[in-house]
Amino acid sequence: MMRNTLFGLTAVVAAVMVLTACASAGDGNGQRDRITLSSSAATKTVEHKGTGYGVDDLPQWISEYLDRGVPGVESLADYKGKYCIVAEEQGPELQQLLTWVNNFNAQQQIGATINSRVISVFKANESLVPDNADSRRAYSNAINTLITATYTGARKETDWWLKQVISNKGEPDETRYRAIALYSIDRNILDSQIVARIEELKAGNSELDAAFNAVSTKILERGLEWD
Repeated sequence: MMRNTLFGLTAVVAAVMVLTACASAGDGNGQRDRITLSSSAATKTVEHKGTGYGVDDLPQWISEYLDRGVPGVESLADYKGKYCIVAEEQGPELQQLLTWVNNFNAQQQIGATINSRVISVFKANESLVPDNADSRRAYSNAINTLITATYTGARKETDWWLKQVISNKGEPDETRYRAIALYSIDRNILDSQIVARIEELKAGNSELDAAFNAVSTKILERGLEWD
């Protein structure tokens, strides 16, 4: 991916949806366009937060996020040992998005991150759950408890915005802005808090508690890794 170009994105996106940017071709003489990168969806980024300061390069975390999503951001040395929480919003007015960025509460996005990462751990240990309706219900409800709990330790790293023009054949061009906020939290801090919440769910049922213990052990061993 080129660092000295702006990115064309392939589709209108919802929060935390991963997009893939494609590289532009040179002019045949080894020269690359400075501020052009088109996608198959005819969507082009024409400006971003750094443009007004004469900076064409996108930050590395934005490039990784657009290319590979949150796992790409977490692969960077700057975020070693941390979970990254990325949230984004889009709309026709930049000022509205900047207000959203400044007032964004990371708690909800932490819950979404936990939900996407722990479900597989719970499913992997379902066989340990007692074969009765109450136990299965308690085990299933544990995920909802985890994603709605309050966690501490998240801090805002940075944010960015992109201005995009979407061209659809036979329709007027549409201009939209996209704001992306990056938060992080130390892995051991979040892992410990999740395990503590799981401990609170135990109710003295030895078989069900064994299933919860297996989930906690796996989280402490491997963290909230992406499948």
